[in-house]
Amino acid sequence: MIAKSNPMRLFLLLAVVLAVRKSHAASRWDKPAADLAVRIAEILGPGQAQIAVANRSTVPASEVPGIRRQLEDELRAHGVQPSGAESANQIRITLSETARERLWVAEIAEGSQTRYAMVSFARQAGASEAPRAAILLTRKVVWNSSEPADSPGQSPVLAALETPSGLVLLERDSIAIETTGASGWHEAKRVNLGRSTVESRDPRGMLVPGTNGFTAYAAGTQCQGKYDASDAAASEWTIQCHESDDPWPLNSEPGNEGNLSTGAANGRCFFNASRNFYTGTLSPSPGANLPPFFSLAVLPGPRIVVGGIDGKVQMLDGPSLKPLAGTRDWGSDFAAIHTGCGSGTQILASSSGEAESDSLRAYEIDAEEAVPVSGPLEMDGTVTALWTAPGGASALAVIRKSPTEFEVARVAALCP
Repeated sequence: MIAKSNPMRLFLLLAVVLAVRKSHAASRWDKPAADLAVRIAEILGPGQAQIAVANRSTVPASEVPGIRRQLEDELRAHGVQPSGAESANQIRITLSETARERLWVAEIAEGSQTRYAMVSFARQAGASEAPRAAILLTRKVVWNSSEPADSPGQSPVLAALETPSGLVLLERDSIAIETTGASGWHEAKRVNLGRSTVESRDPRGMLVPGTNGFTAYAAGTQCQGKYDASDAAASEWTIQCHESDDPWPLNSEPGNEGNLSTGAANGRCFFNASRNFYTGTLSPSPGANLPPFFSLAVLPGPRIVVGGIDGKVQMLDGPSLKPLAGTRDWGSDFAAIHTGCGSGTQILASSSGEAESDSLRAYEIDAEEAVPVSGPLEMDGTVTALWTAPGGASALAVIRKSPTEFEVARVAALCP
C-alpha cells in the first residue's frame, strides 16, 4: 500500500530547509557580529543606546538588516539595549572594507566622549574564522630630553629633522643642533632666532630638509641652515635667520611645492604670525577657498582634508568643501602617511582635548567619512606637533611628557 503525501507535512519540511539555508547564508556574519558586540559592551557597559548601521562596503543591501539584527541580539546578550531617541548614548556602526578585508567600526558616543571599537576579517571569511587585527601603529623614540627636577624646563620643541650626525630641533626661540654618541645626546650648536614677533601660547613651526641643510619656519621668521658636505660628521653648521612673512610650505619634503590640483604636492599657505594657524590662503590656489586651519593633508584624488580653527574637519573634493564625518574626537594635529596598507594612504590623527596620555589613530577616508583602521597608539604624553616625515611612509610627532621633558617619535604602520 502506497502512503499518500501530506501537503502540510511537505510544506513544513520545505520551510525547515529554507530556514536552514537562510541560517547558513547569514552565518558568515556571526563571528564578527559577536566580537564587535563584546567590544562595544566592554566600552559602554549595560544600558540603553541608539543604534545606527551604515553600509560602506560591497555587502548586499539585502543582508544589512540581518546583520543589524545579529548585532542587536548580541548587544542585548551583553546588556546593551537598543532604544529610541530618549537615550543619550549612540552607537554608529559602519560596515567598510579594503581590497583584502572587511572592517566593521563602531563609533560609541557617551555624553561628550567618543570612543571606537572595531573588528577586521577576511572578505571571504567563514563562520569559524576569527576577526584579524587592523593596521598596527608603532612608535620609535628618535630623541628624548629631560631636565633636572629643579630646572625651569626644556623650551617647547616645535619641529625636528634628522641629519647625518643627529638632529635639528626648532624650539620656541632658537635652533639647536644635537649630535649623538656613546654617552647619549649632546648639543653641538645653538642659534637664537632673534625675532621681535609676539607669539601665541601655542607656537608652531616646521623644518624642511634641503641639500646639505634645512629651512626653518617660525612665526615671522625664516632660517637657513647649512653644513659642509665634505665634513663626514656634518658637525660644522652655519645658521642664518631673518624676519619673513613668506608663506610656509605645507609639506616637509623639499620640492613638493607644485600645483595642488595635481595632488602630488601641498603647496604653500600664509601663516598668521601673531596667532598659531594658517590663514587659508593657499598658493597655488586649489580652486576653492579654505577656512583658517591648523592642519591639512593631501590625499590621492586629489582630496584635501583640512582641520579648521573652529574644530571642524572638512574635505575639499573638487570644488566643494564638505564636512567629514567620523572626526568628532580628532585633535588639531593630523598628517597623511603613505603605507601601502589598505587603500595605501591613511591619516594619523591625535585625540581631542588636553590629556595626560594622548594617542594617535589611523583613519582611511571612505566617501565623506573617516573610518578608523587601527587601534589607538598611546603616546605617554601630549602630542604637540605632528607632521609627515620625509619619504611619506611615516610621521614624526613631538610629545610633551612633562613640563621639563619632550620626546620626538617616529610613528609607522604595520599592515595586517
